[in-house]
Amino acid sequence: MFNFTKLTASAILTLSTVFGASAVDHLNIIGGATPGGWSIVDGILMTQTPDNENVFSCIGYLKADEDFKFTFGKDFSDPNKEYRNASTDPYDISGLMQGGNDNKFKVAESANYYVECNLDDMTVSVSKAEYQDNPIRFNALFLVGNATAGGWEPVAGTQLTWGGEQDPFRFTWTGELKEGEFKIETNRYNYGAWDGPWYFAGLDEDGNIDYTKIVADGTGDRKWQIAEPGNYNIDIDLQKGSIAITKAPLNGIEGVVEDNAASAVYYNLQGIVVANPSNGIFIKKVGDKVYKVKL
Repeated sequence: MFNFTKLTASAILTLSTVFGASAVDHLNIIGGATPGGWSIVDGILMTQTPDNENVFSCIGYLKADEDFKFTFGKDFSDPNKEYRNASTDPYDISGLMQGGNDNKFKVAESANYYVECNLDDMTVSVSKAEYQDNPIRFNALFLVGNATAGGWEPVAGTQLTWGGEQDPFRFTWTGELKEGEFKIETNRYNYGAWDGPWYFAGLDEDGNIDYTKIVADGTGDRKWQIAEPGNYNIDIDLQKGSIAITKAPLNGIEGVVEDNAASAVYYNLQGIVVANPSNGIFIKKVGDKVYKVKL
């Protein structure tokens, strides 16, 4: 059950005047209650909701009777980049205060929680999530590397789609990748920091790189390799420690169909038969089946 409490209109006005409507693009939950402790780069990332840029939410694991608060700062030098408890009672999770006394929040039970901060009315709500089988750590993953559109700039990381509470350890993405390499970060808002949680390719039992495995152990900085540019599907299951990277159809063009290759007839897009098709888009006819392929 959500519990909301409003602060005064003057506090809301001060917030909007100082920061503006879009000054805050994320929040991190930090504290002893979180898996990352008081390290900001290890905080639980809260992202903007689609319909209101001043509302931030996430599902994450919080430990009972331990402190936590919210920040969009890169360090602890500016208390105005922190959102603290408006109440002196840590178990009263209802109102936010920008800066001010360093009052923190606590939950009474260790569990996965749905957390929402509304910076329009300075309210916060924390309620137990339905999913409680395993602790939820991340709601977002980002691709970073020269195979991606954003290159090696962490702040330009490409975000994957999260499976939500129904599938909280699954992340998927479909899009274009260049020839090159990438690894996976968990928080592109960490001001370019490279020391936050990252994911890398795993190792097989012989110590060789296994590109179907995803692990947090980055010894050797093992990256995934993309041999040729194209459209790709990426499917990650953090619970299983698995990742699948497969070629995807490009703009509705199906991949090359290998069945009955000897009897296939190829046509160019003008309908002319091509004896040795290559380096282009063609119509492939096998029996009564017709495919659009890229070779």
